[in-house]
Parts: sequence; structure tokens; C-alpha cells
Amino acid sequence: MTYCQTNHSLTETADRFEQEQMFEEDVRAVLTMLRPNRRERLMGWQEHRTGGAHFRATVSWSPEFADESVDERFTVPRMVDVLEAVLIGSVRSELELPLHEEFDLYRGVVRELYKRVNDTQSCYE
Repeated sequence: MTYCQTNHSLTETADRFEQEQMFEEDVRAVLTMLRPNRRERLMGWQEHRTGGAHFRATVSWSPEFADESVDERFTVPRMVDVLEAVLIGSVRSELELPLHEEFDLYRGVVRELYKRVNDTQSCYE
């Protein structure tokens, strides 16, 4: 075996090793995305995942948050608190809207949600 053949073989081996390492790093990254709140889960937190065609949402909560829930019929405890936390403050800050306009946008979202709940219910009646 000549020096060139040996060097070529070493290069192939190094390239293969690099590709395997990059693949393993990609797998770790995907697993981290699938399980984003490892520390919270170890502390006893629970989570609910949902999504649509083009988005995913995860809500995580501590045991204390769940203990304070008044309605245990929902998968996510204290649903109104969670929805409020997602909605209020979600308007882009660069819009610099007056406060009344910002809250009118929030009310519009709630009205649309109310309409969709009614439309969905009518599909099952």
C-alpha cells in the first residue's frame, strides 16, 4: 500500500467519523427539541403538547400550579391563566400601539376564539 492510498484511507475514515459525529449531534438536537423541559420534568412538572398544521405549542406547569386549579376537567390546569399569559403581551412591541388598541386586538382574538368554539360545536350537533 502506497502513502497516497494510506492517506486516502485515513481521510475517508476521518470523514466518516465526522459525519457520524454530526449525525449524533443532530439526533441529540432533535431529542432536545422533542423534550425541551427536561429540568422541569425532573422537578415533577407536567406538560401538554398540541399544535396545528404549521405550529407546535407546549405548556408546562409545576405541581403547585396544578394544585391551585379550580377546574380539573381540563388537561391543562388553570386554562384561563394559561391563555391570558399567552395572549397578553403577544402584540409586537415595535408596533408601539396605544394601550386601548393593543387590548382591542386581544379582544378580537378572544371573539374569534369564541366564534370558532361555536362553529366547532355546531359540527357535532
